[in-house]
Amino acid sequence: MKKISIILVFILLAATLLVPVSANARGDVNGNGRVEAADARLALRIAVGMESYAAGTPQFAAADVNGNGKVEAADARVILRAAVGLETLNGASQGETLSSKEIYKLASTYTFEIKVKGEGFEALGSGFAIDESGLIVTNYHVIENADTIKAIDYQGNELPVTQVVAFDRDTDLAMLKVDGKVSAAQLNTNEYETGDTVFTLGSANGYTGTFANGVISNASIVIPEYDPDMTFVQTSAPISSGNSGGPLIDEYGRVVAVNTMSDEMGQNLNFAIPSSYILQLDRSNPMTVEEFSQAEYAFREIYVVFGEETVSMRPSGTAAYAFYVVSRQDYTLEVSSSSSQLKTVLIPDSGYGYSALDIVALGECENAVVTVYIKEEPTVKKEFTVTVSSEGEIAYPSTDGTPDFGAVTGQAPETDSLVYVEPYSNIEYDGIDLMQRYNSADSVRAAYERALTEAGFERVSKESQLLGVIVTYTYQNAETNHIVYYTENSILDCLISVTIDVW
Repeated sequence: MKKISIILVFILLAATLLVPVSANARGDVNGNGRVEAADARLALRIAVGMESYAAGTPQFAAADVNGNGKVEAADARVILRAAVGLETLNGASQGETLSSKEIYKLASTYTFEIKVKGEGFEALGSGFAIDESGLIVTNYHVIENADTIKAIDYQGNELPVTQVVAFDRDTDLAMLKVDGKVSAAQLNTNEYETGDTVFTLGSANGYTGTFANGVISNASIVIPEYDPDMTFVQTSAPISSGNSGGPLIDEYGRVVAVNTMSDEMGQNLNFAIPSSYILQLDRSNPMTVEEFSQAEYAFREIYVVFGEETVSMRPSGTAAYAFYVVSRQDYTLEVSSSSSQLKTVLIPDSGYGYSALDIVALGECENAVVTVYIKEEPTVKKEFTVTVSSEGEIAYPSTDGTPDFGAVTGQAPETDSLVYVEPYSNIEYDGIDLMQRYNSADSVRAAYERALTEAGFERVSKESQLLGVIVTYTYQNAETNHIVYYTENSILDCLISVTIDVW
């Protein structure tokens, strides 16, 4: 009986040393379903280059226990400690999902509140650690323009950020470094799909530690107006201001994505940046927070939000653009053109955040370049290539299929014309010049009305103001529901101006 007891003790001891896991789960590098010393040896051989497994392979993912996109000696040490029972590999290493309470408890060890201060502002966001050495991921927009950055863990410890290790304005990601050892999250870069249950943790609207759940509504969605080359994870899990940069967590406690933004025009439309983008961050140029602040102060960029950068139009057509400038310093916008056949009208930002540019075709030209640039730093610019010919497209900032008044009448808009940045336009034309071409207000209107009729529009109303001095004709396309408002400003049949609104 004593001999049997001793054998049972050894069996139980062996069972504790061979931690059961699912095949190729975290730490199970050789994929035999257990975490053992052999896995630690294999991880070490990968770390020093004696074994070759590419990133994305099950062996590499299992060996990268700290989830930083590399296999290092530190990973091998963690695996060895797990093999002998000195450490437990969280989440997926157990092969079982965690309860929501367990996920919150785990996630609260690696989630941080990010506080920043800059010139005249304070901001709050979230972040999470991906390496025990103190690497924390957040959104770039959380730390944008910051002079000081602090990370506060969920035990209330305040950790000053010593470095901005990496950042990418386009993917809206940043990686920070704090001094001291922290608990790190495991990344889930590809093992998720639409319908999976997920959780968010962060400082939603300033409420630290807000924990909520939902599902992945779309595992890979493109938002063209944001970046057509980038994918997002769409989720019904709530994301509010202050959640930015925090973790979107799967049922194993792994971070699937970085919570980033929500669509306030809909319901439960929230978006996060897949964790795979974290591994693409360039860490080769770390900088202090002060250096980052100076780099931000000097940074300038012009972003086009409306209008094609290469256009083809007929004479008298108008191309419209809207753009905004990112700059922490004062600047002056200017515009230049390589062709005298193009008239440019630059409308600076009047307090709404956007500037506008009209390019009016006076005559034919090929591949002419119009440049919007910052006077103080001419290398910060946007270029538009314009070709004007009788066969060109009608470049007019209106809904497709609506005739261009300027192209029909051969008249360029006034120099102070304003093209709105919405999908409609409001352009004013010199009526006196039009009268010289058409002899009367009626003939001007008739020329454009013929083009509208051919395009499927029908006149639906006529409204008069100021005793007939101002008359508005409304045309509608019953098939597309597009509407054109044609307004004459005239006295005794002498046109003063014509304004075209397209909706």
